[in-house]
Amino acid sequence: LVLEEGITHIGTGAFYDCYGFTGSLTIPNSVTNIGDWAFAYCSSFTGDLTIPNSVTTIDESAFEGCSGFTGSLTIPNSVTTIGNSAFQDCYGFTGSLTIPNSVTNIGERTFQSCSGFTGSLTIPNSITTIGNYAFYYCEGFTGSLTIPNSVTSIGNEAFKYCSGFTDVYSFAETA
Repeated sequence: LVLEEGITHIGTGAFYDCYGFTGSLTIPNSVTNIGDWAFAYCSSFTGDLTIPNSVTTIDESAFEGCSGFTGSLTIPNSVTTIGNSAFQDCYGFTGSLTIPNSVTNIGERTFQSCSGFTGSLTIPNSITTIGNYAFYYCEGFTGSLTIPNSVTSIGNEAFKYCSGFTDVYSFAETA
């Protein structure tokens, strides 16, 4: 799937439930917003997911149900908002998950049922809220989980059924 440079917004449901795309998905540097359900249930990608530094918002369920991506998921520092369920049920990643310091909230179900991530997961110091089921059923991490003291709220079952973490470090002071 090749998206031309100059596109600034990928609208709601633009590629919803598309099959047959193989290889990587590269979003052009002109895109600033990925809409609700934009790539939801596109399940045949077989390569990397590259989100450019121009993107500031990844809306609700933008990549929900996408499977087959390989490699790491790096969300660039330009992103300030990640919607609920944005990456829910994405599986196949084989590398790390990087959440930038520009994000302040991890919403409900954002990474629920993602599997294949490896290494440690460090929640950045910018995060204040981790929503309900945010990492529910995430499997594959092989390092530590670190939650910083900036976190003031951790939702219900946010890390339930997560497996693979070798150590958990929580500096959160929740009420």
